[in-house]
Amino acid sequence: MSAYNESVKRASAALLLAAALSTAQEPGQHLIQRVAGGFRYADGVAFETTGSLLVADPPEDRILRLQPGKPVSVARRPSGGAAGLAFDSKQRLVICETQARRVVRIEERGSLTVLASQFEGKPLNGPNDLAIRSNGHIYFTDPAFGSALEQRQLPFHGVFHLSPKGALEAVFRSETRPTGIALSPDERTLYVAFADEHLVRAFDVSRSGAVSNPRVLIHRTSGIPLGLRTGRDASLLIAAGEFLEIHSPKGTLVQKIRISDRTANLAVHPRTGDIYVAARSAVYLVAPGERAAPEP
Repeated sequence: MSAYNESVKRASAALLLAAALSTAQEPGQHLIQRVAGGFRYADGVAFETTGSLLVADPPEDRILRLQPGKPVSVARRPSGGAAGLAFDSKQRLVICETQARRVVRIEERGSLTVLASQFEGKPLNGPNDLAIRSNGHIYFTDPAFGSALEQRQLPFHGVFHLSPKGALEAVFRSETRPTGIALSPDERTLYVAFADEHLVRAFDVSRSGAVSNPRVLIHRTSGIPLGLRTGRDASLLIAAGEFLEIHSPKGTLVQKIRISDRTANLAVHPRTGDIYVAARSAVYLVAPGERAAPEP
């Protein structure tokens, strides 16, 4: 049994890890293992250098830590309704605080820096997800969901670029809502999922961080695309409805893996390449079928 499962046996009943296995869409190719449950809405996920997994739970206004060999713990509360999570090259956690309508960074000593909260003098809609380039450029989506739709002051749903010097620009202004966002491994292409259109757009990224040439790469996903990441082989991984979709860098659908809940976000383990999928009330591991359990 995995270290995650061992750890949550000691955790509270409200947040238990389970060892229940389900069958992949194509038997023998993937193991799907439920590794954590008890969330109201599991969303953003990111790995710390220690191997711990951070999971945002926006309705509970918290970020939880799943740490091998230890009980599940609260990493941050309140969290501003944290959704998207990512670490920069200095291993500082950057958070999309959807309810607080801002993007923040947790500094090395624990203090908080607000990176973006307004554009052209108006509050952001509700930053949802982000991708960080190795040289410090941050890209994030800013849709308006739920009550934010009635309160929004910006006349568009945006994809934003935040330079290391703090300059904020809207690189794509949309009538539909962007959600998941990711960079290609070579950092030359930016991918953005759009929930209302059920599609993914690609953008070119220059050495300076500038974004150009928007085009539709994936014309239709199985369900509402929310989370988006890239694999180590440059494949596109999309949390879409009840599926984890795997596409080639050219947008061709390679595989659909059914998850037993509606998916919201995902992260790729930096060492193993395994995929961890946040799916509303739980987090699932998706690993090659020959592996009986995730590596610690």
